[in-house]
Amino acid sequence: MGRQLNQILSDLSNITSGTSVINVNLTDIEALLTTLQADVADGLLVTSVQRLEDGQGDVFGLDRHFPVDGTVTANPARATTGGTGPTTFTSTSYGTIAVADSTRLGCQVFNEGAGNLHVTLGTSTTSTSSYTVRLASGDYFEVPSNYTGLIGGIFATAGTARVTTVS
Repeated sequence: MGRQLNQILSDLSNITSGTSVINVNLTDIEALLTTLQADVADGLLVTSVQRLEDGQGDVFGLDRHFPVDGTVTANPARATTGGTGPTTFTSTSYGTIAVADSTRLGCQVFNEGAGNLHVTLGTSTTSTSSYTVRLASGDYFEVPSNYTGLIGGIFATAGTARVTTVS
């Protein structure tokens, strides 16, 4: 429960006055509420949490308030059955793992080869010393949701990755 609550509070920590977009996982909130309801039904004290972190190292007590002035609209993630893959990526020189696609909802990369795969989000050329994430053999990377830009990569030595995009 603590991890769920901290994640939700972290997602809410950047709210400022005016119009804000809040990207929270409604499934996490529903799971947290279910857990809290079960704890209350079991007679557990749910206000015993004395310290929470907002994901940026800031610590606050239970008196943290998130005032809302205006309208709050929930935009749940849409379901999909679309996508491509898995495709393979094997390049030992810079190559495109997935093109920029404004309709992409997600992308998963699994390194099934022996070599390290270096992945970059964005238009920077990936190298073995400049990358977003390095995947060793057997590692899996789920590109952050709603990232629709270019995904590039390079294997340090020969390898194979499986790439699946969801749209």
